[in-house]
Amino acid sequence: MKKAALIAMCVIMLAALCACAGGESDETESTSGKTVTFVNGITDADVWILPETQENLKTTVWGKATLPGIKADESRTFPLCEPGDGGLYILRVIDTGGFFYSANGIALDDGMTLKITGDDRQAFKAEVTSPGGTVTGEYELFSARL
Repeated sequence: MKKAALIAMCVIMLAALCACAGGESDETESTSGKTVTFVNGITDADVWILPETQENLKTTVWGKATLPGIKADESRTFPLCEPGDGGLYILRVIDTGGFFYSANGIALDDGMTLKITGDDRQAFKAEVTSPGGTVTGEYELFSARL
């Protein structure tokens, strides 16, 4: 009888602990109503586009990828979250080959396109274009093997 009661208590405690984890919110959810198109000009990767905040700049844990498993030469439109300090965003990419890419201070707005390109492991960039196709910003990507 004691064994059955102990098992029942463990199951109830486990269910309560699991229920608490489900209440977390993803701070990168779109609340702006804006969308941006991302073009992956390098290799298969997971991509995070986050508000540029002190918290996001200091962490290496970004949560769920904004664009998980995006293939080389694929483009996807995604909902843009609220911007960070100064209305800016950060870009973090981890490719399937174990390389990490990053850029800070990216200005994005509704209808823009963010494209990452590179021809070798030393020269990668992110280019932002307006809905009309005008280049509004170019950002050098830091890259390193993890």
